[in-house]
Amino acid sequence: MTIAIDDPKRTGYAAEVVANTFLTMARAEGRDLTQMQVHKLVYIAHGFTLALLGRPLIYNTVHAWRGGPVVRRLWQHWGERGTRPIDGELPVSAGEPDLGTDAEALEVIRSVWANYGCMEGEELSRLTHRSGSPWSQTYGLPTDLIPNEITREYYTGLARSA
Repeated sequence: MTIAIDDPKRTGYAAEVVANTFLTMARAEGRDLTQMQVHKLVYIAHGFTLALLGRPLIYNTVHAWRGGPVVRRLWQHWGERGTRPIDGELPVSAGEPDLGTDAEALEVIRSVWANYGCMEGEELSRLTHRSGSPWSQTYGLPTDLIPNEITREYYTGLARSA
């Protein structure tokens, strides 16, 4: 079962908004990001937002695919891009809120960037594939969705051990 991305009860931001935030941070440092890096950074930030703020960062569903946690909306933009750097920002639908006034969410994103932004895609992938991770708990199940509750529990444990 998936939640429609236009669900009026949704909470959080469009994954594209969060992805663009990471892309902007990378460009400010003269760096490029691959689609794998952005997928993993968005997911890690989502996990820590669930754990630390008690709310989702993104309203999009996250799927446990062979390559790890994937937000289908982001995959639809990049597809099989591989390791080629992403050029330009993703289009954001009209009316989507931005992160501009959400100081708490921006702080989590900045912290994720400071701690994980320097990692290559494969290294980030290994982190999200660890034993006990939300991906490892859900990959191969009949539904490929990674529930927010499993993600929250896992990242709460990581936040406590940090």
